[in-house]
Formats: sequence, C-alpha cells, structure tokens
Amino acid sequence: MPFLSSYRPHEFSAFQFGMTPGNYKEDMAIFEAPLEGDRHITDDGILKKGIIQSALFRKQIREQRGILPVDFIIVENAEGKPYLVFLKEKKRPIGLACVWDCWKKDILDPLVYGFSVITVPVFGEFLNAGITRLPLILNDRHYKRWLKTDGMLTLVSNLLQPFPEELINAFPISDEILSNADNDRSLINPVGDVVISEKINKLEYERPRKKYKGESGNFQARNQQFAKEWGELE
Repeated sequence: MPFLSSYRPHEFSAFQFGMTPGNYKEDMAIFEAPLEGDRHITDDGILKKGIIQSALFRKQIREQRGILPVDFIIVENAEGKPYLVFLKEKKRPIGLACVWDCWKKDILDPLVYGFSVITVPVFGEFLNAGITRLPLILNDRHYKRWLKTDGMLTLVSNLLQPFPEELINAFPISDEILSNADNDRSLINPVGDVVISEKINKLEYERPRKKYKGESGNFQARNQQFAKEWGELE
C-alpha cells in the first residue's frame, strides 16, 4: 500500500497493512495501535495517551511514524453494521496516523515493512450510532510535524487527539462490503441517514442547493438525500 514514512517522508513507499515489531521472532501482524495503550479512559473522562509508554509501541511512536492516505474510512459499529466515514466538504485524502516497523524471520530474508493504524475512542453522535473507535485523523497542517522525528516528543503528543467531530460525518452502507471481494462502487452508497444530521450542522452547510421532495414535511427524507449528496466521492 502507498505509505509515507518518517524514514522517507518525501516519497511514497510500499508497506503492508499490519506491523510485526522487529524484535519478534515470529510473524505476528498488529493492525491497530490504540492511543490509550493498555490504559483506558478514566471515570473523569480524561483520555490517557498510554501509547507513549506502551512497551509495544514506545519506540515506534517516537521514531517510526507514518501516514496512510485514504479517500474514506469504513468502520463497524457495535452491532457489526458498516459505516463510511468522510471529511466534510468532500475534502480528501484523509491522512491516518500510523506507526511502522520492519521484520524478517531469518537473517538472509528480505525485510518486510508494515504499519499499524493508531485508533482513538469516539464520543458524541458517533458513539450514539454505536461507533466506538476511529483511526486517528491528522490535520493536513500537521503532516510535516508528524513525520519529523528529531523534534520534541510533546510536539507529537499534542497531535494525539480525536479529530473534531464537527469536521467529519458518516453514513451506513451495505453489509455486503464486509463479505464481497469485488470493488463495486455501489457497495459504498448510503443506505440510511448520516450520523450527524444536517439540522445540527446547518450553519456549516450553507452552499445553495435545490429543495428536495418532501423536505418541508419529512426530515428523514431530507436527511437521506443529504447523505447521498455528501456520499458522492467521484
């Protein structure tokens, strides 16, 4: 997969999804790097950045960071329903914060480069939809800082925050996306309402648009059309 690493921050390199730490004796790909590490959100709601002290990711979060560019994110809610997450205003690509490492089984084998996606807990409307975690999305202004490894750790630690909910949205898509191996674009078409309704974000959604059938008396129909419009990724 095309990947930007701190080792070669100015060009894409080929990495595989799933990182096996270099000190492992067996190939054991790790796909997710929880921001909390082995710690969790305390009762007072403070998010702990345990990944910084995690024995598994301590080296990578300091020296081996990377960015995975994607057009959208597909996640499952607590009931296994897939959702497509996107940036508002159709902004893309989305830069996902990652850590990486390289591994080989025997001394004469080639190095295998792989990455893990940092994930964060979510709150608000996403949590109400049953979505409990998302990849850590980087603001594009912070890409350079994330890939730079000779700076202070606090500069990186400040980036370890959930992406503002008001800048993203999501809608449910077909369950077939979980089992269908075909790259059929119809599988990512919305099949329901957006997670954060237009009514909540009407001040942000001010561009001129046509009046949809049923808009005045049927907010659900209006909301579904809003989902379809934001779901146009071409």
